[in-house]
Amino acid sequence: MSQRINYAETAAQLNYAALNQKLELLSQTEPPGSRNTAMAMLEPLREKLLALQRNGWSSQQLAAELKTAGVPVTVARLRDCLNRWSRGGTRNVKAHVGRRNKIASATPAANQVGRTKSPTADASTNFKLRES
Repeated sequence: MSQRINYAETAAQLNYAALNQKLELLSQTEPPGSRNTAMAMLEPLREKLLALQRNGWSSQQLAAELKTAGVPVTVARLRDCLNRWSRGGTRNVKAHVGRRNKIASATPAANQVGRTKSPTADASTNFKLRES
């Protein structure tokens, strides 16, 4: 089990003057950029890659060419980038179907509940025996 932090003891040991000075320096600088991703790395090449894909180059061929040029990208990641760019999105969130949608699709529609076959559609009602 982890050990509890004694905040009173920690507060007594902190050098608040040095901490304030450090925070002041941080407020004067730019924050670190967002993490580097394959999509961010390929963004300057976006239009060229989309044009090559439209001209018949496969994502596998493009990934191989990028690797020989020193760009470490997998075929799956390149395909994902090309698909997102071609449909106009840059979101990193995958489509998510909520539980309510799954439950709603599993239950029959309101107009389907309690429906039965009409007697004319039932084959057994049209069947007649000949009397001999």
